[in-house]
Amino acid sequence: MSRLADKIRQADDRTVEIIDVPEWGVKLELRSMTALQRSQMQVEWAETEEPSAAVLYQTVLQHCCFDPDTGDQVFDDEDSEWILAEKSAQVVDQVAQACLKVSGLSADSLDESGKDSSGSVEEIQN
Repeated sequence: MSRLADKIRQADDRTVEIIDVPEWGVKLELRSMTALQRSQMQVEWAETEEPSAAVLYQTVLQHCCFDPDTGDQVFDDEDSEWILAEKSAQVVDQVAQACLKVSGLSADSLDESGKDSSGSVEEIQN
């Protein structure tokens, strides 16, 4: 007999969404962050002396953006510098916001300390 935990472990519960980024001439596959990735993002945000959008952008872009054709991760640590220094803030923000949304968050659901203040899952979805 299978344990309920085994059934839960096997469930595919991550959200996947394809978005078009016309300014970059690409489509991106966005995958929701795992609970561990989301928690680590919040810790990094809280540990930063002055939490900034750059910390948030780096983390969500790296964890959520995948090539829809290959399934490969699009950005790594080395890409963080150039994407923030060279790409339009508006476009980067739009992609980051889509990453947060697919992960069940919105920018205003992270308070200044980086803690999740979004409330319940139902509140996030409404």
